[in-house]
Amino acid sequence: MRLHRILILLPLLLGITPTNAEPSASVMTIAFIDVGQGDAILIRDGNGFDALVDGGRKSASDGLLEYMRQVGVDDLEVVLATHADSDHIGGLIAVLEAVDIPVESVYFNGYPGDTQTWTEFSNAVTSIGLSLNQAQFPDTYSWGGINVQVLNPLPSMVDPDQNKASVVLLLDYVQIAVLLPADIDSSVENQLSNRTVTLQADILKVAHHGSKFSTSQSFLQEVLPHEAVISVGPNPYDHPTIETLTRLANIGANIWRTDYVGTVLLTSNGESYEMLPILTFLPLSLHTIFSP
Repeated sequence: MRLHRILILLPLLLGITPTNAEPSASVMTIAFIDVGQGDAILIRDGNGFDALVDGGRKSASDGLLEYMRQVGVDDLEVVLATHADSDHIGGLIAVLEAVDIPVESVYFNGYPGDTQTWTEFSNAVTSIGLSLNQAQFPDTYSWGGINVQVLNPLPSMVDPDQNKASVVLLLDYVQIAVLLPADIDSSVENQLSNRTVTLQADILKVAHHGSKFSTSQSFLQEVLPHEAVISVGPNPYDHPTIETLTRLANIGANIWRTDYVGTVLLTSNGESYEMLPILTFLPLSLHTIFSP
């Protein structure tokens, strides 16, 4: 049990709930928004550049939009869909349709889906006069003050599995690094290792909601995360699995589960960072929070 995590959670257990207010300008924030079983990550450089990576399922739309409005998002410079699965793009449809949060550009992995949800997503992009831009290795971007490297997927793949073709992002904000591997599995993790790209990161968004087929021990030995955020909700897959939780514990990472602590807010001045959970409901016990 990590002392700093107990200190963070103590006010919550006493009934003092943190607000959703974002810190002042020039501080990067990344909100791993609680959208249930899915991903939605709001990235803000503190100087007006806002990016949303994934949006959870359609059922998460209202909560996702409510959170962004509460923290003062008035436009999105970037919306990025890591891949075409419904638990990543469903909520983005409503975001694209929201008249009070205009979107400037939309990116995806370069490999269209074949579902009704994908069709609705792509139509929503077209309806606001935008086109889908590809984000593939080795693209790089500047999201305001944040340097972004695309580590996956490779271009020119033939009918790839969507999870394997997920967009993997490494964010660098001065001295703080955040790795967002979407839903890749261990085979793609091995490919990343063989590409001689830098994988080390302070904060890891755990791949595929804690699936046992991702977040391998060898991958964790390269990333060496201090913090591991698992975006997860009720599901029939036993996510996050005991195997993945054990590997994370063995590497010494602090584990933050959105199904236990709600939205997790990372704030950083570029030299240090803080993690703040925003509870959506109170867990039954501290043991529930800290046990694998």
